[in-house]
Amino acid sequence: MKRAAFRLIAGSVLMLVIALGFAQGAGAQDTGTSLTVHHRLCGDNYQGGDPFTECHDVLVGTAFDFTIDGPVNETLATNVATGDVTFADIPAGTYSLFGGVPGEFSTQSIYCSDSITGEALDISNGVPVAEGAAVVCDVYEFPEDLRGNTPTPAPAQPTSTPKPNSTVTTLPSTGTGVDSSSNEALWLIIPAALAIGGLGLVSKRRLSR
Repeated sequence: MKRAAFRLIAGSVLMLVIALGFAQGAGAQDTGTSLTVHHRLCGDNYQGGDPFTECHDVLVGTAFDFTIDGPVNETLATNVATGDVTFADIPAGTYSLFGGVPGEFSTQSIYCSDSITGEALDISNGVPVAEGAAVVCDVYEFPEDLRGNTPTPAPAQPTSTPKPNSTVTTLPSTGTGVDSSSNEALWLIIPAALAIGGLGLVSKRRLSR
């Protein structure tokens, strides 16, 4: 009887310890710290002004992967309907953020801020994510055409955002056309042809006499 009671008590204590361990593990994952990416397009709609004003409502229209690399490494795809992706319950720390349209097709400008405090963040050495912060990074894509042309990001800062961490990649020009030397040769040929035609006409008139 005593052995049965002892086993029952021991089993109950073991179950309680296991349950507490699971609860602590689950609580450790719920940090309340997050980093959200807003993926936006500055294409034909962009007139060279403030990207936040001109482009923040223009979605890329395709899901792209974004990766954060720091205290944890995680890759998630944006939601096509919203253009956003959130890395939730991540440890505080400094993160590298990369992804979106491949570099040979687009130039990116990235602006990050703490959505709770409204403070702009300096991302020159990575994206700083404080404990309990809700960081938002606006990633603007400036697509390049086949000639390597791309809209020029405005030097002015968007509202509540820091200076952009931009990477510019330019494709070689594949366009063709008539250059100025061809035009000069054409203007030399035309008077020569007219002169030859005039001499022929004079000669013809003299022979007819």
